Amino acid sequence: MQIECPSCATDNKIEFGENIVCSECKESFAGHSYKKFKKPLLSATAALFIGAFGAYKADQIFFEDQRYPINVEYELIDSCVNSSRILMNSYRQAEKTQVCVCALEKTMEVISYKELKKSESEFLTRFRSSLTSCN
Repeated sequence: MQIECPSCATDNKIEFGENIVCSECKESFAGHSYKKFKKPLLSATAALFIGAFGAYKADQIFFEDQRYPINVEYELIDSCVNSSRILMNSYRQAEKTQVCVCALEKTMEVISYKELKKSESEFLTRFRSSLTSCN
């Protein structure tokens, strides 16, 4: 059994028996009551696992770059550049591309990919207003 000496606070490994004394200060344990050491609520492994999982989730939510998949970005920019409805034909191809990229970047700051999948109409409304501000 491991117990702490009441006189000097040293941990002592003892066996049950009579005349038990501290291994450091040689004081007797007689006349004192003792209780077992309390075990920690979480083991170190469990705490490490919970911390790693929490950090992973926090990274996904707060720090990961919130971009759309590359094929979705390409389709959006391509349809924007090649649409005669959205941009005037007087723009050159390179200028159209820059305006469309600008609009998509501004829209992605506000509407996540999850929100895009849920509501395309909200995305299109925001994208069109971003096109106007990027012109």
